[in-house]
Amino acid sequence: MTRNYVMLIALAIMGISNGFSQKISDENKYEFGLRIAPSISWVGSDSKSISANGISLDWNYGFTVSRFINSRYAFGIELNVINTTSKINYDNVYLYKSPTIQGNVSELTMNYNLRYVQIPVLFKMRTDNINSSRFSILGEFGLGLGFLIRSKADVNSNLIKIDNLDVDNPDDNDKFDIRTDVGSKNLNKSLSTFNPQFIIGGGVQYDAFSKSKICI
Repeated sequence: MTRNYVMLIALAIMGISNGFSQKISDENKYEFGLRIAPSISWVGSDSKSISANGISLDWNYGFTVSRFINSRYAFGIELNVINTTSKINYDNVYLYKSPTIQGNVSELTMNYNLRYVQIPVLFKMRTDNINSSRFSILGEFGLGLGFLIRSKADVNSNLIKIDNLDVDNPDDNDKFDIRTDVGSKNLNKSLSTFNPQFIIGGGVQYDAFSKSKICI
């Protein structure tokens, strides 16, 4: 997942001049919040027999805690659930499904529905309220560690069709192998269980109530 970085650069320039001179009271050092955000994801492969079909727009949600150094800068940690969909095509492969189904297929498609638990550690920045309004500009960057907790897929070809396949732990009647040709090694159908990410983004914050804020 990537996030827009243009706003972050602008925030960094503004922060250099007068960032760390402001103090913050003890009662305002911590902020807690809920996050609902879109994410853009894609999948790639090193094999000539496997191709990914574009990018997908998905949604994620989670909980965030921030500790402010002063009124403009904070360190944050989050716990997010990341939902990702992707489409993988296996072209001109040999399919084997015990005991009776086997043969060459020109195309086999797997529509993945993945779920990761992500733990980001972020450095956050925000401006003062703009022109005495309730709006301020914010940005963040950091690292996120994602762990795969669900891997489902819908499989479709001229020989087999399986809905809601558990890719890592399939039922006995859902097991099948994909090979580049007869007698070759099986192609790997699973995805990485560990997904490190670099996070960068920005947006606008609105002071909705006394101590409640809405960020976009």
